[in-house]
Amino acid sequence: MSAATGDVGGGTAGAGKKIPAAGSMPWVQNLRRFVGSGSGLGSEALMELETKRILLEIFKERQQKSAEAGSIPPFYKKKPEDGSISHRVQRLAKYRFLKKQSELLLNADDLDAMWVCLRENCVIDDATGAEKMNYEDFCHIASVCTEQIGQKCKKFFSPSNFM
Repeated sequence: MSAATGDVGGGTAGAGKKIPAAGSMPWVQNLRRFVGSGSGLGSEALMELETKRILLEIFKERQQKSAEAGSIPPFYKKKPEDGSISHRVQRLAKYRFLKKQSELLLNADDLDAMWVCLRENCVIDDATGAEKMNYEDFCHIASVCTEQIGQKCKKFFSPSNFM
């Protein structure tokens, strides 16, 4: 017998159930048209291309995540050895930084000169005995101190420090 009209068991001594012909089942014809035309899910080649595309996207995402995970910064770096070039460069950089910072600081003589200049140009209030000055005097003291001491004292004479 043919496969479309044959018995379920495949032999003549079957249970008596018959599979209806494929032509008589409308869903089978619709499925064959849908898959065969390539317009729905498409043919096997289109489905395979879609699967490869999805797998490639997943692969790229995982590669990106693993690359990001590989860029964790180190928390401990070994100190350079005493005679190495990196140790010398590090010492030189530290020396230059400390020298630059020390140039920005006022020494004791400069602080004393600035204090004397401030005391000479302030006005003593008769009622309270407090030493006061207005902003014009403050700016004048700034220019005098800059002439005597240098540019190091200029940062102390800003309007915010006057307040």
